Amino acid sequence: MIAHVNHDLTGLAFETHRARLEMESSVAKLSSGKRINNAKHDAGGFQQAAKLGSRHKRDVASMQNLQNLVSYSQIQDGSLETVGKIINRMNTLATRALDVTSTDSDRENYNKEFIELAVQLDEIKSETFNGMDVFGAGGFSDDKQEFIDSLKNGWLKRSEALITAQYGWSVKASDTWNLIVNENDTGGYAAFVMTSAVTSPGPTFGTADVIEMQFDLPDFNAPHTQPTSEADRVVAHEMVHLMQAQNSYFGDLTGDGTSRASWFKEGLAEFIHGADDRVLGILGNAPTSGDIDALLAAVGTGNESWTTNEQYGAGYLAARYLHSQIQAAGQSGVKHLTQWMKTEFDAGNGAAAGGLDKYLQTFTSYADNNAFIADFKSANGRNFVNTQIVPNLSNGDTGSIAGSDAGGGGALNGQSVVPDTPGTAGSSPIYEVEKGSLAATIDGSGETWNLQSVNTITVSDTATYNLESITNARGTLTQLTAWMENLATERALVGANLSRLEKEMDNLSRKMGSREMAVSRIQDTDVARESTKLASNQVKLQASVAILAQAKQTNVLLADLVRGVNVGG
Repeated sequence: MIAHVNHDLTGLAFETHRARLEMESSVAKLSSGKRINNAKHDAGGFQQAAKLGSRHKRDVASMQNLQNLVSYSQIQDGSLETVGKIINRMNTLATRALDVTSTDSDRENYNKEFIELAVQLDEIKSETFNGMDVFGAGGFSDDKQEFIDSLKNGWLKRSEALITAQYGWSVKASDTWNLIVNENDTGGYAAFVMTSAVTSPGPTFGTADVIEMQFDLPDFNAPHTQPTSEADRVVAHEMVHLMQAQNSYFGDLTGDGTSRASWFKEGLAEFIHGADDRVLGILGNAPTSGDIDALLAAVGTGNESWTTNEQYGAGYLAARYLHSQIQAAGQSGVKHLTQWMKTEFDAGNGAAAGGLDKYLQTFTSYADNNAFIADFKSANGRNFVNTQIVPNLSNGDTGSIAGSDAGGGGALNGQSVVPDTPGTAGSSPIYEVEKGSLAATIDGSGETWNLQSVNTITVSDTATYNLESITNARGTLTQLTAWMENLATERALVGANLSRLEKEMDNLSRKMGSREMAVSRIQDTDVARESTKLASNQVKLQASVAILAQAKQTNVLLADLVRGVNVGG
């Protein structure tokens, strides 16, 4: 039998194949720069590198998110810088309006610019960044949500019920208005209602549209819950303004076409819940005639902007005095007046026919509103306060229209003067909704940190804050100082946000660098070692291939080996 001689070529072929695979592996590692290209190279290392790589990609996305928030905060800061310039200009205008040599015409010109600047402040407040509100964005604090819930679940409803019972007004459900709770103190009032009145001649002259009701949360003590909080007294005060605007010629309450009747608006708003505590704080328990006269004089003409504690106290006392004078004239009191005004308003008879002047002429001995104010500031008003108000300032009743002092009912203190009646409001407020989230994702783990919500400054109540007169200009200048302080606080919040963002970005950048080095140590190839290994395998492969090629050409048969050899003897 003829057979091939076995030179172990099979083993040599296997070594050649293995050298080729190792050379290809070295080429792959050197070309990719990675020691671990798939799980078979190092299952544990591959898993660890994959997890770290995924986290790194999330960190990169988080870094981009933080950079966007830096842009958002920078827009806030730039806008607030503009607001500061506007308020400084308003300060200049208000100071110029205080010049005693300026005429009312001069002040009117100053006021025109002041109003336009106020409009610009409103425009800045409505700015957005990629559809997100620049100011006021973010979730509600627990206190704010609690306050809103109390408004929804009882405070508005019980105020409406109290006012309907005592003043005879009804809720106009078709009139929608914004209800705003400011988490930061905007300065000025703890709360106010903004309206827009018709000023053009015609049958609708003096009618008003309710725009919004605002509350400054820092001016109220927590908890804002029922029935613990007495904030419902402030809500009732503001609801008087709102419902009066819906049930009378709010823009011309006297009916003379020019008077604001601020005393009447604020007096009724204070009378609904009582303000004996306010008067007690001003007069004390034993005031002199001079003390009383000074307080009554604070009512002024009754048309000024209402800003001081004394003005509110005087307005309340004027409402109490009017109540007693109407009763002395044979009517039920203020409710007879407010119901009569509503009837005239509902009939569309016009401001002159349904105003305070007309009522006083018809049902009392007063010629008009001015005559009543003059009487209130006289000895008659002083005697009324001295005999009917001062003795009862500390008796536990607030002096409300429904209480024992003025209404003849049981004593009502600050807790009970507004009934604790749960329920949904009959009016149509549009409540605030949370405007997006200010949660900054600070790294790839999903951990977040909330930016502080930033607000801007607006002059919403231009009916109060304006430059129409020296008195108004003086009050406006005082308020502008408070607004500038609030602006400084808001810019400080922006600065705090930017500083925190910068630190978070620095921290994330360091973590990303450390993670990159960790991944590199796990999966990056050792170029020198792998190059040596590649060269070694190349030599092995080339030598093996050469041997196999030569062997293929030199196959020897057994017959060739034994040819010519004698076997045996």
